[in-house]
Amino acid sequence: MELQLAAVLGSLALGGAVLVLFFGKWWQPLADTDRRVKELADAVEALLRQRAEVLGHDTSPASDPVRAWLRRVQEAQDELASIKERHDGGQLYVVRLLQYLFLPTGPVAGLAEQQLKAVRALREQGAAILEAALATPQEPPPLLCDPEELRDLPAEAGPARAYLNEALRFLGDRDAALGFWGAGGVGKTTALKLVREVCGRVARFDHVLLVAASRDCTVAKLQREVVSVLGLRDAPTEQAQAAGILSFLRDKSFLLLLDGVWERLDLERVGIPQPLGMANGKVRKVIVASRSEALCADMGCRSKIKMECFNEEDAWRLFEANVGGDAIHRHTEILTLARQVAAECKGLPLALVTVGRAMSNKRTADEWADALDALKPSQLSTTPGSDKSTHALVKFCYDNLESDTARDCFLTCALWPEDHNISKDELVQSWIGLGLLPDLAGDIDEAHRFGHSVIAILVAARLLEAGDNHRYNMFPSDTHVRLHDVVRDAALRFAPGKWLVRAGAGLREPPREEALWRGARRVSLMHNSIEDAPAKAGSALAEAQPTSLMLQCNRALPKRMLQAIQHFTKLTYLDLEDTGIQDAFPMEICCLVNLEYLNLSKNRILSLPVELGNLSQLKYFYLRDNYYIQITIPPGLVSRLGKLQVLEVFTASIVSVADDYVSPVIDDLESSGARVASLGIWLDTTRDVERLARLAPGVRARSLHLRKLDGTRALPLLSAEHTPELGGVQESLRELVVYSSDVEEIVADAHVPGLEVIKFGFLTKLRAMAWSLAAASNLREVAMGACHSLTHLTWVQHLPCLESLNLSGCNGLMRLLGGAEDGGSAAEEVVLFPRLRLLALLGLPKLEAVRVEGECAFPELRRVQTRGCPRLKRIPLRPARGQQGTVRIECDKHWWNALQWAGEDAKACFVPVL
Repeated sequence: MELQLAAVLGSLALGGAVLVLFFGKWWQPLADTDRRVKELADAVEALLRQRAEVLGHDTSPASDPVRAWLRRVQEAQDELASIKERHDGGQLYVVRLLQYLFLPTGPVAGLAEQQLKAVRALREQGAAILEAALATPQEPPPLLCDPEELRDLPAEAGPARAYLNEALRFLGDRDAALGFWGAGGVGKTTALKLVREVCGRVARFDHVLLVAASRDCTVAKLQREVVSVLGLRDAPTEQAQAAGILSFLRDKSFLLLLDGVWERLDLERVGIPQPLGMANGKVRKVIVASRSEALCADMGCRSKIKMECFNEEDAWRLFEANVGGDAIHRHTEILTLARQVAAECKGLPLALVTVGRAMSNKRTADEWADALDALKPSQLSTTPGSDKSTHALVKFCYDNLESDTARDCFLTCALWPEDHNISKDELVQSWIGLGLLPDLAGDIDEAHRFGHSVIAILVAARLLEAGDNHRYNMFPSDTHVRLHDVVRDAALRFAPGKWLVRAGAGLREPPREEALWRGARRVSLMHNSIEDAPAKAGSALAEAQPTSLMLQCNRALPKRMLQAIQHFTKLTYLDLEDTGIQDAFPMEICCLVNLEYLNLSKNRILSLPVELGNLSQLKYFYLRDNYYIQITIPPGLVSRLGKLQVLEVFTASIVSVADDYVSPVIDDLESSGARVASLGIWLDTTRDVERLARLAPGVRARSLHLRKLDGTRALPLLSAEHTPELGGVQESLRELVVYSSDVEEIVADAHVPGLEVIKFGFLTKLRAMAWSLAAASNLREVAMGACHSLTHLTWVQHLPCLESLNLSGCNGLMRLLGGAEDGGSAAEEVVLFPRLRLLALLGLPKLEAVRVEGECAFPELRRVQTRGCPRLKRIPLRPARGQQGTVRIECDKHWWNALQWAGEDAKACFVPVL
């Protein structure tokens, strides 16, 4: 039997071999045909990409050689279509074999091979055309004015005027890239900021981008910076992000300012259109700031400017300006000592500013003499701007801060990435969670005020500087701060104990070295891309016992990392915001019995476990912008967290949430008598608001999201009539969100002193709104969506602190501001919005005017968004002095071209993003 089976298998194998040999000679040509047609298709695709380059770079596409080449490229594309049609005409083997044998015009493979040679020749011609186009530099448009003629420049431009003028002249020459180089703290960042601020008065660019490259810069990190500045959306991969940036900038003029470059960057991989210089009538320029001249050259900078330390006289003027003339000229002895102190700064701008501010409150000669004695031994290096000398000078300023609280808070700023724009609110929240601010008897609002006063002290001392707020297109911003990289390096050296800081370093896994983790008290790995934690890293983590751990903005944090965290039993502070946690709550956190601060915002958590109650020391719990529309909290959980001071739990959706969400929380608060200094929560009914109001002042509702409110025609929460029963909530409320409700009228006349943010959505029956100053005195942000019955929003003109106004999908809105009959101003009066920075008008089909008659003044306006407003034809802007080119308006091209302007000075204020 086995022999018979073997014989059968042998016969089959032999027969198969014979078939292969017999038909192989027929099949091989067909396989060759498939391959050659594919090669031709790939070659034509490459040729079409080359055609796009030629059209983008060639200055005269209508010239005879180029026109003939473009025609032949089209013919090659048509020929490919014909060959593919013949090739695909018969998919069966027999049909294709007959085509190969009997078609009189010859095999498809032969035609494909012949056409492939023609396409390759066309590509060589295209390369020659491109080379010729790039070999002939195009002249950029002439400058709008001579940089020397600029007046009303910022104070910082004084000693740096020569550098600024040279940079502005570069905008009108043929060079594509310019380099600023010099020692750390010599003023490179200041120079770039000055260029960004005034370049619009000298040259026209669609976009001016100042982005920080910083140390350990990766393509992904630089892409995030560019996307943030441009206001684009994030993409899932580097390649997709590069394509998005390229598509947006390809047909625009731009100036890219790269600050703090430490190594060569591949701008093409980032998505920056190439080549730089002039292309298709658009100007593409780059200014690089680096400590290295060689690196500037490596980045393609033919022209390089070395930034030197200030000469003695300029240094003295800068120092004197930061100290204050009265303090220096009070006594001749102080004046003499002050000049010596200034000389110890070696002309370094950063040192002159920080030391000058540190000495601004010194009023006696003895204090100045002591400062001079302290500074003299600090000059450990004879090279101005070297790390040793600048760190010592920063240490002097750090020691001169007025309190240990200010010093401790300053050092924690170094936990954020280099050159990162840190939100002031985020910073203060962190200081509270780390226990750095004094105990203010559980008054969170007072703690926030105290924290902002510390920020003001650090800014006044020039240890912190104003950052940028890309949301408002604010440069600089009063909502963000940043650390100079030299100051940050120094702060990390002064840190008490051991810190492990690799924030924003492009890590894909945590550091593996056990020595780094051993003994580390504070660990910051925030703003990385940690997606793996190998076994070796796991063993390193096993040795760690930090007290604070910052992992926020690692959007795919691995499970193994969370498993390692459960062994950090000394941990009191844990930030896991935006770390990709999905569905199940990470139970490992429930083992951290000493935890006091926990931030799980911007994740996808379905429910909170009862075991979270094990965290008996927890004081601050944040779960804002949870991506699931339903989340459940088990009964009794809040009462078990006996030390809880802050509880904020919200979804990122305005859709209905779980019906059993609210009751357990309020029931726990009522039954346990717990005291919560800051509560953020959803509420379904006015009765829920009344229950919270009865718990005040022990429970202070700081942020409320009201949904449904079925059958409620008014909003009692903001009404003075309801203050007797709701006053406890009115007194503490900071943020109010109302959506999907039957509210028809809002009369806000109650005293709501802390209310800063209101957001109303899907209030389709809302037809009337009236606000008194008592309820509106501190409103900073107003957002309204899908409120279709409103015809105007005149009341917003009476908000003195309004910074952001966002209106979307309000189909009945006909004008933003009404006249005197609507509670507005007379036509001859100018309506002033003194602090408005962001104005968004989106999907407002009936909107005809911002104001029917009269003008508006927006002295701080930085960003306007208009989409879906076809009837809006005019922006009644009265320009402020120096406002030219400061407002970015994101709109459709045809809408922008149809706008009516009162004068060219008003139009000149806007930079359109089309």
